[in-house]
This record gives sequence, C-alpha cells and structure tokens, in this order.
Amino acid sequence: MSTHKALVLSSHTEPIAVKNLPTPSATSGSALVSPIYAGIGSNARLIFTGKLPYPLRLPLTPGQSCIARVGAVGPDATSLKPGDIVWVDPTISSRDDSDTKILLGLFGGGSPGAEKLMEDGWRHGCYAEKALVPLENCFVLPESLFKSKADGGQGYTFKDLASLSTALVAYGGLESAGVCAGKTVIIAPATGKFSGGAVLAALAMGAKVIAASRSEENMKRLYAFPGAKERLTTVTLASDVEKDTAALLKATGGKGAEVFIDFCPPAAGASGTPTHITAAISVLKRNGQAVLMGGIISKIELPYILLMLKSITVRGQFMYGRPQVMQFIRMLQNGNLVFGESVGLNVAGTFSMEKIEEGLDLAESGAGWGDEVLLAPNGEQ
Repeated sequence: MSTHKALVLSSHTEPIAVKNLPTPSATSGSALVSPIYAGIGSNARLIFTGKLPYPLRLPLTPGQSCIARVGAVGPDATSLKPGDIVWVDPTISSRDDSDTKILLGLFGGGSPGAEKLMEDGWRHGCYAEKALVPLENCFVLPESLFKSKADGGQGYTFKDLASLSTALVAYGGLESAGVCAGKTVIIAPATGKFSGGAVLAALAMGAKVIAASRSEENMKRLYAFPGAKERLTTVTLASDVEKDTAALLKATGGKGAEVFIDFCPPAAGASGTPTHITAAISVLKRNGQAVLMGGIISKIELPYILLMLKSITVRGQFMYGRPQVMQFIRMLQNGNLVFGESVGLNVAGTFSMEKIEEGLDLAESGAGWGDEVLLAPNGEQ
C-alpha cells in the first residue's frame, strides 16, 4: 500500500507531527487531491492545544481548505478530472441530512450526526501530501485566473488564491442578505481576516460600506480595496453605545443601513454584549438585517423593543452555499473581485510540514487583514 506524509494531531497535549499515512483511493463521491497551499490560521495553535475547544475527532490531519491539484477522481465524476486546479471547500454536508455539517479538519460538532460525519467519513484535512475530499467540495479554478493579463487572464498565482475563504465566508452572509449596489452595509469589526474580507466583498458587490473598528490605523489598509475611495467610510469605535450609534448613523448620511454583519472573535463576548452590536443594530433601517457570523460563545443581549418596532431580522449565517461559491469564482474570473497583493493580501511566510511550529508562531502573531501564512505540503510551487 502506498503512503504519504501528513501532519497529524494525536491529542491536545502532544505537538502536531509529520507521520506517514496510508494513501486512500478515490471512490464514488470523492477526489484524491495534492494540496498546493493551505492557510495557517491565527487561532490554529489554540485549537491544536484545546484552548479553543473546537470539537474534533482525534487523531486527525488538520487543514480546512486549500488550493490543490486533482490526482484522481471517483467513477461517478463527470466533469472534474486529474490535473485540474481546484479550491477545496471545507464545508462538508451529510448527503442524507443537509442540516448536518462539519468543517474539514477543523470543526466536527454541533450534533451526534456531525460527530459521526467527521469520525467515520471525513476525518483528515489538507495539511498533507494527499487528501481525500468530497467530489462536490472541489471547485475548479479556471485557467484564465492564472494566465497573465497580457494574455487576457487575471495574472494570479496559486498563493494569491490560497486564502479564498477570507472573503468567501463573508460573501455568503452578504449575498444571502441581499447586499448589492445601492445598499448600505455596516461591517464591524472590520480589520480581521474575515471581516476585512467582508469589506472587500461588499465593495465588489457595489454596496456602500461603513467599516467600524477600534483601530483607526488598521482601517487605513481597507482603502487599498477597489471602490473604497468612492464607497467606503470608516468609523473608529469608542466602545460606548451612544457615541458609536451616533457615529455610525452619521456615516450613513443619517439614513441608516440595510444590513449589519458582525464578525466578533470568540473572546469578544467575555465582558457582556459588545457595544458595537447594539449600536449597529440601532442604526438599521426598518426591515433591516443583522447577520451574525463571528465566534462569540457566550450569550448576548438584544434590544427587543427596537427589533419589534423596526421589524428587524437578526439571524446567524454559517458559511455559504455551493451556488455562492460558484458565483464568487465568477466574480474573480470577471475581475469584479480582486485578490492578492494589490488589496493587501500579502504572504508573510510559507512553510513545509516539517516547519509547522514556525508557521504557527508567525500566524499567531498576526490576526488582522493580510499577511497570510501558508503551508506548502508538497513544497513551493
């Protein structure tokens, strides 16, 4: 039996390590891919050590998404073929229960069904020389994305597109809320990897964007985004509901916003409801939407009477749907959405599997927009 190298997390008390694993075969409903680049998240070490208690079925290979080359496909594949460059989507749905979902190599809880889906179905992620993934999770990246602009392409490299999730996750929430040209959306906080991606995506969708953060300095990066000069306004949060409400309302021209999308990190709710949530909801127009996409574990308070009087909808959004991924890729292909260094998505470092600890150190030092840290399981390409 052939084998391949993979990073394996055996327990929360042992360092993640390179091990040899049996290489699986592509069977019906699956594809065997060779990961080219996979992102290393700023919270990866917290997850690996159990300090951030994500439900995992150990031992496993982490790595929730990647850009990869298809090596083999199952007999039921009708369009995907060996050699295709794909983006591997981490959101895996149970094929007999669409409400049961996990994130590949990252999150396998929420229900007994989700635990089983990770335990028995899709345990190993993209931090490996080979990865077996669901066929439907492989999205082909058109060749035109990688052709030079002189040849009519977009001129991207594999590294440029290794972190599509940074904007795609937010795009799922924005598109589901009907964000488009002519609408105003409040994004707060707005300088993290995913919240910064929300600003990038919302501008690409034609919306007027109010980006709010406590760091005025960090928000300066956002003005590198296409459309920012014309449709971006930044608000420095004061952590005071009344002051922030007034500042956000002023930024909308006094008319309010149709959508508020929140990307609070897990620690944000430690001292109660973050003030910007209350402030942003207060600025929503009648029939507005508040979309929660962050990671707060604790409970939050909501302004009941305000929600009722203004018919405001508050809902959560977990990731995105397949049609949204396909539309997102088309936006890249058509040039509506721009990735790479021109929008501040720089690669701070690329590491082999043997250097994973160095990669974790670098990733841990920067949780904001840009400065991506990548793992190259099969070497630099």
